[in-house]
Amino acid sequence: MKESSDNMYEQIEKYCLDLMDDKEKQYFEQEIARNLSLKHAVEEYHILLATFDHQQSSDFIHSSLNQIHAGSRSQTDIILNQLKLHVNRYWKTASVAASVAFIASTLTFMAARSVYKKDTKTVVENLRKELNTIKNKQTNFEKEAEKVKNEKSHVPDEAAKYTGTSFAISKNGYLVTSLHLIDGFKKIFVFTQDNVGHQCEVAATDTSNDLAVLKIAEDDFTFGDKIPYSVRKANPNIAQRVYSLGYPKSDIVYNEGYISSITGFEGDSSRYQLELPSVSGVSGSPIIDETGNIIGVISSKQSESEGITYAIKSKSLLNLFKKLPKDFSDKEIYSTSIKAETRAVQVKKIQPYVCVVKVYNN
Repeated sequence: MKESSDNMYEQIEKYCLDLMDDKEKQYFEQEIARNLSLKHAVEEYHILLATFDHQQSSDFIHSSLNQIHAGSRSQTDIILNQLKLHVNRYWKTASVAASVAFIASTLTFMAARSVYKKDTKTVVENLRKELNTIKNKQTNFEKEAEKVKNEKSHVPDEAAKYTGTSFAISKNGYLVTSLHLIDGFKKIFVFTQDNVGHQCEVAATDTSNDLAVLKIAEDDFTFGDKIPYSVRKANPNIAQRVYSLGYPKSDIVYNEGYISSITGFEGDSSRYQLELPSVSGVSGSPIIDETGNIIGVISSKQSESEGITYAIKSKSLLNLFKKLPKDFSDKEIYSTSIKAETRAVQVKKIQPYVCVVKVYNN
């Protein structure tokens, strides 16, 4: 094609926006097949159109291309700033900055290719400087994006209204706790073993059994290793030995005891009665048998006795799992890797997955 460069960009835009009639389109596609430079220009225009999908993208990109084609080296920074303002209206995270830098680099590359034919040493040197400048800016943008990505949820400065215990049921941040602890609160934080607070959302609840499943809101959160314990539908016998791990204070506390009744208060068949110490803060703690199976969740204690505790049976917990989103996999908690371990080793391996829960008014 022997059309002017301006006309070429107009034809490219017309083709990419599907504004040509069939004859024009056929002729243009023949030109694309013959002209490798034209083919690359069309591909680059498609990339830019795909990046900006709102109504004014076409005019904006076309204007940017014309500015570059004019050969003004100073336009690179201007285009970069325009792009930053343009996309910041639609994306509010620092990760967009990296995309802006990438697009600016693409436009600069187009400018470099356009002026390269002039074979002027001064122009090449200046373009190299501009590319280095953009590269440095992109590096800074990426650092800011990474900083935002790694930023943890801000824990309120005020004292927590209530504190309790939770335990993980998946590597990607699903945890079980008591519903009465978090009910009515929007600011719910789980504190992992490293004492870092992670804001949570309520994923599922069971009002009749005082159970709630929380999900840590960070998309990239993980506990790391596979959950070491299992959650089993158990039918334990009276006098079976059990133990619990919870947070009645800032440090985790171990308690052990036994099942004193297979029913709860006033014969409630959904709960066990345990002879096990229970104080404020252990609501939501797991009840674990001797082979590393979670068979219940502490719900409440009998006020007139420090030793009698009630725990919700794991059957109710397994039923609640059915309400969880697809990114939860219950396969993780159907087997235990600590069955043959000593009690001390079991506790050591379970401890990282038992977390503090705190709720805040504001």
